[in-house]
Amino acid sequence: MIDNEGHVSHIDFGFMLSNSPGSVGFEAAPFKLTYEYIELLGGVEGEAFKKFVELTKSSFKALRKYADQIVSMCEIMQKDNMQPCFDAGEQTSVQLRQRFQLDLSEKEVDDFVENFLIGKSLGSIYTRIYDQFQLITQGIYS
Repeated sequence: MIDNEGHVSHIDFGFMLSNSPGSVGFEAAPFKLTYEYIELLGGVEGEAFKKFVELTKSSFKALRKYADQIVSMCEIMQKDNMQPCFDAGEQTSVQLRQRFQLDLSEKEVDDFVENFLIGKSLGSIYTRIYDQFQLITQGIYS
């Protein structure tokens, strides 16, 4: 999130674990990918956007290789933790493991990243609504 003066004020890792930003519950996009970001990448047909898609696929595949270690760290952190991202208790690490889509083949992962993660995130109306909510209630443009 960026405040009114352009300072980065917060990065919400809780969203990755279980709760939507601010625990408001209406963010449905897998991650924030606004039209402004796409415009900076030269549009959906731009070379920079195509590179972003390929790097996102590669990154997701690389993270999947370490899913067990990442989930294990989450399990350690969730014990007796009162942070909202751990409200689901032991289900937090179960849900995190599911996000890695370990049952998919390499080809299926490419399709999942491009069509679900990026496709569903691209210009999400829910992201725009949440950004307005943050701006009005917190003075933060996220």
